[in-house]
Amino acid sequence: MSDTFAAFDPVGDNRIRETVGLWFEQFAPGQVFDHRPGITVSQTANADEALASLNQAMIHFDHHYAQATEFGVPLVVSTLTLQYAIGLGWKTFGRRRRILGFSSIRLTAPVRGGDTLYARSGIVATAPLADDPDCGSVEAAIALVRPDGAAIADIGCSFAIYRRSAAGRLPASFGA
Repeated sequence: MSDTFAAFDPVGDNRIRETVGLWFEQFAPGQVFDHRPGITVSQTANADEALASLNQAMIHFDHHYAQATEFGVPLVVSTLTLQYAIGLGWKTFGRRRRILGFSSIRLTAPVRGGDTLYARSGIVATAPLADDPDCGSVEAAIALVRPDGAAIADIGCSFAIYRRSAAGRLPASFGA
């Protein structure tokens, strides 16, 4: 891969800053990013999310109840699954200003405590943002999968990603 994807920028004599994320200009339709590492979902994180989001569906935190369902075990709260799908791509999309929106969210298989999840993002489109000259829009199709490749979720979303020309106005944490 070219050095334009390097994760380290020289910032002075013998000083190098680790950076996260690509600039808007580095994204192009057709690119596919496999995000690593993955994450193994814990039942504790699932129960915490159910409580924090006031999701009182017993299938998420009551093991005895879940045993009597077709799944046999508690299922992970869908909002946690969505958070993992977006969060796993943080290194690639680390220079985002904000999430512009979701065009689709499809949860295609149940997730259980103990499942390990990986994400893959395909770049669908890029475009300038008329209301934000510091950023451009990057539309991504995110697939959340198990280690065997079985699909868990398909998500379409758009991010406002900083342009390289905005680098001088950003905090050092953005690799400016």
